Amino acid sequence: MRGVFWRANPRGTQERKAASGGSERGYWWIRWACPHGHLHREQVGPKKRAERDAERRRVEGTCPNRTPRPTRYLLADVIDEYIQSSRSHKRSWKDDARYAARWKARFNGRALDEIGPAELERLRSERLLGGTGQARGVTPATVNREIAFLKHVYNVAIRDGKTDQNPAARIRLLREPSGRVRYLTEAEEANLMEALTTDDQRQRVTVLLQTGLRKSEFLDLRWKDVDLKAGVLTIPRSKNGAARHVPMTSAVRALLSRLPRPLDGKALVFPNRDGQADRRWAEKIVPQALRDAKIDDFRLHDLRHTFASRLAMAGVDLLTIKELGGWKSLTMVQRYAHLSPGHRSQAIERLVTRTVGALTHAHAGAESHRE
Repeated sequence: MRGVFWRANPRGTQERKAASGGSERGYWWIRWACPHGHLHREQVGPKKRAERDAERRRVEGTCPNRTPRPTRYLLADVIDEYIQSSRSHKRSWKDDARYAARWKARFNGRALDEIGPAELERLRSERLLGGTGQARGVTPATVNREIAFLKHVYNVAIRDGKTDQNPAARIRLLREPSGRVRYLTEAEEANLMEALTTDDQRQRVTVLLQTGLRKSEFLDLRWKDVDLKAGVLTIPRSKNGAARHVPMTSAVRALLSRLPRPLDGKALVFPNRDGQADRRWAEKIVPQALRDAKIDDFRLHDLRHTFASRLAMAGVDLLTIKELGGWKSLTMVQRYAHLSPGHRSQAIERLVTRTVGALTHAHAGAESHRE
């Protein structure tokens, strides 16, 4: 025997009547809906207890299907755990560490569940326009990378059962402008070479201009990956994760063949005095030389743009440029298409050829008709 209790109002109860007309003592049940949308039903016992428990369930909104978390997780702690784990397998963890520092500073002491989409929208506007101690706004690409990082951190937290929501998932990414193309002119290259103080520094620039290596690929290049006989440089792991082989020009091969080659194949080709990657050259010496040469709006990475731009201007097709530079898709090299000297002019010139051909054909028909 049982009774079913629906709500605190007595008219919402059902009681079983005995044959004598009195009420029988039964088992009372309660039913409630939790904030997660689940409908729950529980056998309680006496009517007074059922009324008390029903009101408590209504106020507390408890959900037996979800185990309550023992604590509230701080965003900063979750980010630290993510960065620590990503260092062992993610090549871009240094970029992630930069994004992490900004989010931790912005939401210091805040729990995961305390951050909502509206607040992230406001922060995105601040980043674009500048404000809250920020000297000037940043680019849409920077904002997109920061939001994408936070979104991934929340997804990992959801996977680990630390939160149920991802406020960054509702933030739409901004439209980014097309890729930047800045390359050295012949005159700028001559000025840069003159501003560099040693032959070694000039040789490094020559290698970058004629191989298109990324900065990390160049600084980490080791002698075991230099095959002078075949004229090929091997990048064991490029940016897209796969190994690639870069052919050397005759100038690069001659340049590398003159350098002293140590017995240890793991030695760097262009090290600093301590035998380590020469980041000071890339981050200090080259920028200073660019300033001395009065070359504006130019970075070390633009030497790679110069490599691709000169190939395009020499008439090399985009597929070959993609393979030589190690880009993952043709979309990445479409930015150089406008530099090709002939592909558009030759295409539109077909209109002239077609018109001349049609006129010639019409003139020949008229002559034969007169004859």
